Amino acid sequence: MDSSTPFSQENLNEIFKVSMNQPNRVISRECSWLEFKESFGWDSLAKYLRSCAAFANAKGGYIVFGIANRPHILKGLKGKNLNAFEGFDPEQMTNHFNNHFAPEIEWNIHQYELHGNVYGLLYVHESKNKPVVCCKDAGKELKAGDIYYRYRGRTERIKYSELRTILDARREQEQHLWMQHLANIARIGVREAGIFDLHTGQVTGLGGSFLIDESLLSQLSFIKEGEFSEVKGKPALKLIGNVEPIGSMPSSVGRKLIVKTKGIRIGDIVGSFLSHERVAEPQEFIKQICFESTAFLPVYYYMHTAGLNSDKTISTSKTKFIERIMNESTQQLTLPTGDISTAKKKREYAEQLIGNSVDLTLSGKNLEYCLQAIRGLSQKEVSKHSKHLRELLRIWFNKHYASAKGSLADNLRRAICWIDEAMYKDGK
Repeated sequence: MDSSTPFSQENLNEIFKVSMNQPNRVISRECSWLEFKESFGWDSLAKYLRSCAAFANAKGGYIVFGIANRPHILKGLKGKNLNAFEGFDPEQMTNHFNNHFAPEIEWNIHQYELHGNVYGLLYVHESKNKPVVCCKDAGKELKAGDIYYRYRGRTERIKYSELRTILDARREQEQHLWMQHLANIARIGVREAGIFDLHTGQVTGLGGSFLIDESLLSQLSFIKEGEFSEVKGKPALKLIGNVEPIGSMPSSVGRKLIVKTKGIRIGDIVGSFLSHERVAEPQEFIKQICFESTAFLPVYYYMHTAGLNSDKTISTSKTKFIERIMNESTQQLTLPTGDISTAKKKREYAEQLIGNSVDLTLSGKNLEYCLQAIRGLSQKEVSKHSKHLRELLRIWFNKHYASAKGSLADNLRRAICWIDEAMYKDGK
C-alpha cells in the first residue's frame, strides 16, 4: 500500500477487493494494516482510538466503516451511522487523539461510495516518533501507560520483541541525527555555530542569543553556503539548509476535511460507455481499467472523451493493457459459413441485430451465439445501429454479468469491446 496517497484508487481497490462469486462480499481480510467495522458511532470512540494508536506504532493502517465482520459483507453506512460519519468533526477527533496519546498521531479521513453504498475510512500514518503511548484512561479500552500494537488482524498491548525493535530503531535514528548535527557544526566552526530552538524560535551560541521574529525576516539577507551576495546596509546570516517564516511553516495537523470519492468498477466502466455518459474524469476510468483483472473493457470511448491518443494512454497504463493497445488487436470476428447449425444461428442473429428484431430474453448458448454475431458485424453496421446494439448489451450485461461464468462473461466483454473499437478506435 502507498502511504503517501492512502486513498488512491489502487489502494481502495485493494481494500474493496470483491469476490467474483459473491459481489456483495470483499475477499480482503483484516490484517496488520486493515480493520473492518460494520457501523460508526462515537460510543465506540475508545476502540477506534486504540486501533489507531496500534497502527501508528506498526506500519500504519485503515479502519473501514460499513463492512461487516465474518463474513465481510459490503453493507455501507446508513441512517444514523451515515449521519454520524458525515457529521464527523475532524478537529474534535484531533483533540481526542491529543488528549489520549503522545506523541501526536497523524491521520486522514475519507468517504468512499461504491455501488450506491457509502463507506467511511480512517487512515493512520506510521508514527515518525514511536512509541505512541496512552496517557489517559478511557473505559475498559484505554489505560494510561499502555502501548498498543497492530498484530495480524488484531490490536493488543505491545509485546517485548516489538517494543525492543521500536526502541532500537529510535536509538539508531537519534544517533544518526547527532552525527548530522555534529557534521554541520564542524563545517561551520564550533565558535561560529548557534543552536536554533524550533519550539521557542531562539538562537543561542557562544556570542549570545537572539530571537528571529517573522516581521524581521524580510530585513535579513541569508547567504547560502557556497554563494555570496552583499546588500549594503543589511546584516547577513550564513544559511545551511532552508529557513521559513514561523507563520508560514507547514503544520502536520491543519484543518482536515472529509474527502469524498466514488468508486469505479467494471459495472461503472461498461455502463457509462453503453449509455454514452459524459463522465467528468475519463482518465480515472482508464486508470481503473488497468487495475481490473481483465483488459477487455471499453477504453477507446474514454480515450476519445479525454482527448488522449495511444501513446499518452500507454504512458500511464499497465502491462496487460499496454499489450492490447500496442498489438492493435481487435475483437471483430468473421462469421462462419456452411450449413452447421451453430454457423447458421450466428448468421441469423446477425440479420436480426441489423433488423432490430433480436429476442431480449436470450440466455445461455443462444446468447453467446448472438454476442459473437455482434462481433461479426462490420464497422459500418455497428456505427449505423450503435444505439440499438448498446441498449441490447446494457440489458444483457445488467441481467447476466454478475452471475455469468466463463465463456458468457467473456463473450459479453468482448462484444462490448468490439462496439467500442468500431466506434472510437480510429479517433472518431
